[in-house]
Amino acid sequence: MKPFPFQLETVKQIESSYNGRCLVALDMGLGKTLISLGFLRRNKNSFPAIIICPASVKYHWEREALEVLKIRPSILEGETPSPADDLFKRNKIVVINYDILHHWLPTLKKLKAQTVIIDESQKIANPKTKRTKAIKILCNGTPYILALSGTPLLNRPIELFPTLNILRPDSFNSRFSFAMKYCNPKRTPWGWDFNGASNLASLRGVLCKTCMIRKRKSEVMQELPDKIRKVIPISLSSYEEYRKAQEDFSNWLRRQDAAKAEKAGQAEALVKMGYLLRLVARLKLPYTVKWINEFLQDTDEKLVVFAVHRKMIAALERRCKSKSVVIDGSVIGRKRSYRVDQFQRDKSTRLLIGNIKAAGIGITLTAASVSAFAELSWVPGEHTQAEDRLHRISQKDTVWANYLIARNTIEEKLCRVIQRKQEIVSTTLDGSRVIGDLDVFNILMKELKK
Repeated sequence: MKPFPFQLETVKQIESSYNGRCLVALDMGLGKTLISLGFLRRNKNSFPAIIICPASVKYHWEREALEVLKIRPSILEGETPSPADDLFKRNKIVVINYDILHHWLPTLKKLKAQTVIIDESQKIANPKTKRTKAIKILCNGTPYILALSGTPLLNRPIELFPTLNILRPDSFNSRFSFAMKYCNPKRTPWGWDFNGASNLASLRGVLCKTCMIRKRKSEVMQELPDKIRKVIPISLSSYEEYRKAQEDFSNWLRRQDAAKAEKAGQAEALVKMGYLLRLVARLKLPYTVKWINEFLQDTDEKLVVFAVHRKMIAALERRCKSKSVVIDGSVIGRKRSYRVDQFQRDKSTRLLIGNIKAAGIGITLTAASVSAFAELSWVPGEHTQAEDRLHRISQKDTVWANYLIARNTIEEKLCRVIQRKQEIVSTTLDGSRVIGDLDVFNILMKELKK
């Protein structure tokens, strides 16, 4: 969690140049979350703080706040608000997703927040939506506002106005004036059309002067390591279903006779644990799909998703909203080469979904610099091999390996075991011992028995 120099510089710039009201428009992966939390840490009068974000990353914010600030935020759920007094006595930070914000607005206004952080601020491009109206009301009178987006301008300059109006109403107080200057206005029989763009160089100059910090990966690449792993905590659709299965498994473990034949007991435990992991994969599927779709919607980058089971791969292919290719054990020979070539060369094919073994060796996927692991293998080295399909000689960008891990589950425990083993994963060059699936399984069994 140690910040890079450009991240520290950005925090200082937010304070000194923009008085804590800033559009932090750094490329995806450059640490906008860490920068925002760094701002809170440096400014004691920035609390209480409200963080508004997509539902799929609420628990990522919780994890990062705990790491950076040693504060566990209140994570708001559902459409029925809790009593304000009870909620805000316990925590300095509240995290809420866009979809339920308008239900909680009266409660949140009572907090009298000193800071509002709007994560993925391109989601308030439409001034007529409930979320945009609610955020505008919430931010009224708030001293510090950070709008975070790697892609603040998805289509047209007019979509940027709601964010600018919230950040700097003194400079951007008239949507019509903004549109007439920067949106190539055209009069039609139905009124003005503001879907165009004009004077963009002038607009960029005004933004940089008033409220925007923009950094691209290419500008800070020398400060970044060539590969970064990141754990993204996500939820399950039913923790009750998981809890019952987990209790059954725990009861079974407690009933085991230590004198039983080791191999027989191990084989049965492996089957039961495998079932529990497949259940986790099924229950986290909606949130996994949402994370993938939001990534594809909010960026113009390609993405490689690795999974383990055929059902998971098939479900991802059905639900993910992008032209995609699949590489699993059934895709061999020329068909495999054709699909790799399609992903590498066809700009419209932005998603590759691969089995971690089948797509984890023998191919090059450098058209993408971002990967996501929807499931974990028992073998730590297989993750490294899969990551390195992107992390190869022809890769020009920092490679990001995102691990979508269901929090408070057996998958989270498995992830911790794999992290501990990652440093000694075998490579031919360093002569390390091979860490196999039974090594990880046995350690995980010990963890579960504690």
